[in-house]
Amino acid sequence: MLWLKFVHITGIAIWIAGLLYLAALLAGHAAVRDAQDFARVRMASRFAYMGVVSPAAFVAIAAGTALLFVSDALHPWMFAKLAAVTVLVIVHVQYAYVLTHLANEGAQAPTLRIRIMVAAIIAAAAAVLYLVLAKPVLVADALPRWLRQPGVMSGAEAPAAALPPIHHRQ
Repeated sequence: MLWLKFVHITGIAIWIAGLLYLAALLAGHAAVRDAQDFARVRMASRFAYMGVVSPAAFVAIAAGTALLFVSDALHPWMFAKLAAVTVLVIVHVQYAYVLTHLANEGAQAPTLRIRIMVAAIIAAAAAVLYLVLAKPVLVADALPRWLRQPGVMSGAEAPAAALPPIHHRQ
């Protein structure tokens, strides 16, 4: 399990560092002067996104999911951590939109959007670090019932007419 934690932490570190690097790279898009500079920035940003940041995100999320199944980590602080990771995923997808927007030579760099994304990355990364290291005691009653009790969504909550009949082979 220790090697899985190492893979997870390494994936998250590369993912977050790559997201911040992409912000710096895309901020440099405003300084593009000619077609050669444009091509250089575009190729570097696409390589960083597709070749480094996206694989690191996949590794971090896959290893984190595996850790959830291997360890006893279903505590209220873990759900808060997953919410912070969701912010990172949303920012990651936003980078795809920005890269698509900047594919045209005449496009202006969306500096405000990039600044908001950097703030979200820093806030989410700080939240993940705090939650994982401090493991604060959060009130479980603040979570919905379906998150607090395993098996709640297995059918007890749903009306019988909404569930399809199950036929077993003999």
